[in-house]
Amino acid sequence: MSHTFESLTAMNPADLEAVLAAGVAPSLASLVGHEFRGWNVFGDVVARVVGTVMGIQRFAKGWFIRDGGDVDAAPFIEGYNVKVRRGEKTDAWTALPDDDHPTRHGFFRVFRAGEGEGRAGRHPQALLLDYALGIPRAGLLGGGGLKDFVVQVDVDNPDLLLGKAYMTIGPVTNAAGFFVLQRLRQVDFKP
Repeated sequence: MSHTFESLTAMNPADLEAVLAAGVAPSLASLVGHEFRGWNVFGDVVARVVGTVMGIQRFAKGWFIRDGGDVDAAPFIEGYNVKVRRGEKTDAWTALPDDDHPTRHGFFRVFRAGEGEGRAGRHPQALLLDYALGIPRAGLLGGGGLKDFVVQVDVDNPDLLLGKAYMTIGPVTNAAGFFVLQRLRQVDFKP
């Protein structure tokens, strides 16, 4: 089945879980130097209301490698989130305060499928995004207890990704929800 940004963002969590399980890890090289528009898929009404009030329904994620390193030889790449203006799926993804001065935050390290500490056997076919290892470091409220798992949903389409977030607080880890990513623009971000 061929998926789209719109079809994935309209799915329920059980169907998204099946898509995630069938996905493959995108190559790190296909991500570096790009930002993807993102949409959080909330599983219930309460989460949807809270997410909307917090302004986290829409976002963007970017990917980079420090010091222009060799992606294929690197043990990991890095990434960040971008705050974007609120709106619908059909509205332009405009960074806050604007596209020339985006607010980048929530930095993370990205590990290949099967690699990275704290995976706990979850989603071995997915990339692991570990916010606790991002530089600058994120505290708990900045995403330090957050780990995302990301797959390419169609093997022939590196422009559409699906992720699942997990939040750890103390000894408890819970699934925080799904998100859909679609390639948005090429960027030249240097930390």
